[in-house]
Amino acid sequence: MKILLAYTCHDLGKMEFYSRFTPLGLGSINALLRREGYDSRIVNCSAWSWKETARFFQKERPDVLGVSVFTFNRHEAMRLAALARDANPSCFIAAGGPHATHLPHPLLSHYPQIDVVVRGEGEETMLDLVRALGRGDPPRSLARIAGITFRASAGAHAAPPSSSHPPSTVDRGIVFVDTPDRPVIVDLDRLPHPAADPAAVGVDPVTQFEFIITSRGCPAACTFCSSPEFWGRALRFRSAENMIEEVRLLRDRHGVVYVSVRDDTFTVNKKRVIDFCRMLIDRKIDLLWDCQSRVNAVDEERLAWMRRAGCTHIQYGVESGSPRMLQRLNKGITIEQIRTAAAATRRVGLGLSIYLITGIDSETDEDLAATIGLIEAIRPHDGLVSPMTVYPGTALYEEAKIRFGLGDDYWVSDHREAYYVRDDPWTRRSIRTLAAALRRTGRLSVYGPEDFARQRAAVGDCYALRLSSGEYWQRRGAFGRARQEYLAILRDNPRSLWARLRLGALAMRRRRFAEAAEHYRAAAEDVPAFHLAHTLLGTALLRLRRRAEAAASFDRAHALDPHDHVARFQARRLARPGRLGDPGHPTASIA
Repeated sequence: MKILLAYTCHDLGKMEFYSRFTPLGLGSINALLRREGYDSRIVNCSAWSWKETARFFQKERPDVLGVSVFTFNRHEAMRLAALARDANPSCFIAAGGPHATHLPHPLLSHYPQIDVVVRGEGEETMLDLVRALGRGDPPRSLARIAGITFRASAGAHAAPPSSSHPPSTVDRGIVFVDTPDRPVIVDLDRLPHPAADPAAVGVDPVTQFEFIITSRGCPAACTFCSSPEFWGRALRFRSAENMIEEVRLLRDRHGVVYVSVRDDTFTVNKKRVIDFCRMLIDRKIDLLWDCQSRVNAVDEERLAWMRRAGCTHIQYGVESGSPRMLQRLNKGITIEQIRTAAAATRRVGLGLSIYLITGIDSETDEDLAATIGLIEAIRPHDGLVSPMTVYPGTALYEEAKIRFGLGDDYWVSDHREAYYVRDDPWTRRSIRTLAAALRRTGRLSVYGPEDFARQRAAVGDCYALRLSSGEYWQRRGAFGRARQEYLAILRDNPRSLWARLRLGALAMRRRRFAEAAEHYRAAAEDVPAFHLAHTLLGTALLRLRRRAEAAASFDRAHALDPHDHVARFQARRLARPGRLGDPGHPTASIA
């Protein structure tokens, strides 16, 4: 049985990194299916034309397709499913993801190519479905699988709930069977790591594995967010040891040395955060990373531990500087909590990033001014401004149904990415104004020597702070002072990848190519799977006119990451006979 887990972005998002990015949930489902012995692969069609996508499915002809459906890609996901059906009329197609979870009946009503909707967490539900299909169970046996919605026979009558039959409803003459919700997975440690046995087409594994999730659920109830409805409000955590196991796997097998933790509220479990940070430090894993959280789920102690353990920055969902708007969004935070969290973040030397929302109904110029005032007060290094958007599965959506007459069929008939609360000149001006305020404040918020001194007093001497200090001096051309900072890291940890990379970059800037090659070679030996270390080594060796060694380094880098365009270019160039000259373009560098 051939199983494909598929995703494609919306047509306008093909040039946007996060739109093209493969959903992390598909990786988790794929890992579980492969651990259980199934022939499962991920396919991301975002970079392909529809003609290329059709050819792929005609060639593969999957027996089972799982398609990831978000609101922004809902139409493209359905087109993808139709292509799979055309390629193999007997293909069993399951739709999952937030949009499918929150609107299973409209999806099944309008798209006959979908056989079943997987609601919520998909790992165990997909496994049960695949097992049932593998056994050849009759269609009626689907009613025994928790967490799905499917069509009963056309023209049938809805049966009353009973102990043996799940509840069913009738819409447009179609009978829908909604099996009971599947209990959430409490012990997340028993799920395999997506990177343990990856199998994917159209996915850059190095980039993909830089993003991880270590918990599920969110304790908040923001009106605009569907996460609590999808994952549940009860928080579930992977253990600190399990997290360490994953980042070591990523580093040693895939050369991932920077990760972004995409939990809704990473810091909420203080003990787990500190345990994770202690392990990173004690085991000298030398990882750089970032995360996102809520301002009422941090304090200076845990932020200090995070900085010591290599965290570079944290993103907070601030949304607005107006107490009235925070209340309207049901954020459950105060302006004072925002100020306190921002101050603590800056004291320990973490980069401060914020998310903002504008275009909220009833938002005024006074609310906008309050948000600008907050930006100027907390001094974030960067931020992202989004218009207020309505998504299924949110409290705002239920409200919009009543206030604006928004119906479930809107998502079928309308082809925009989302429904905006206010699509007017005021909102567009507000977005521009807030973005300009963030840029202006960001330029004035860069940490300098006095900040570093205060931060060392707060967190102690650590490699993350020394890296930041060295980068500060390096940007200003004070290479000697930058080198001192990086050498101090090496004295504490002679195998520090990041110190080696920075020292190599400094040496290249100063045309000390032999010294650069020494640092890059050490980095490549310490983390052999890190493709960029081999590319950088090849670049330094080319400058030394050591063509054969450079070619070997570029070949190794390209083998590790076929998406490394510098390694690919240089490997092909050096494979051609010709005179030895300058390395040409492109060359690799790391600032």
